[in-house]
Amino acid sequence: MVKHGISLFVITIASTVTGSCTPAPDRMVQSAVETPAFEPVLDAHLAAIMGRDLKAFNATLTSGDNLNVIFPNGKVLPDTQAVRDFHSEWFADKDWVMEPRVIKVIKGEDLATALLKYSYRDNAEGKPRMNWLLLVFKLENGAWKLVHDQNTEIEDV
Repeated sequence: MVKHGISLFVITIASTVTGSCTPAPDRMVQSAVETPAFEPVLDAHLAAIMGRDLKAFNATLTSGDNLNVIFPNGKVLPDTQAVRDFHSEWFADKDWVMEPRVIKVIKGEDLATALLKYSYRDNAEGKPRMNWLLLVFKLENGAWKLVHDQNTEIEDV
């Protein structure tokens, strides 16, 4: 009787330990779904801007209407359609020169940010103006989409 009790006790402990090491079904599903790479989307977004490619640019934007852009002077484009309209007009201007440099990227499960520093000139001979750019992307249906664009002027010190 004692041997049988000890054996049953050992089996119970072994089952508990083994069972506690097995991930719960929800955890297994979550770990099986990988968050897509963010950097290629950021690169595509910047390439679309530099190439003045409106179709490629629009493909990186949120499908919702909550995208806004804040310019260095504080002016705000209040929604996604205003952002599309502005970029359509801006991309038609072939004179401006923008040179962005990625400073830092932070990627979470469903949000990613990119901090950039860029120089902007109205034309090739123009005086460069330095700005910070913070881009916020959100995961939508398995793809990173831009939801916020914040520009801040860097004043001469």
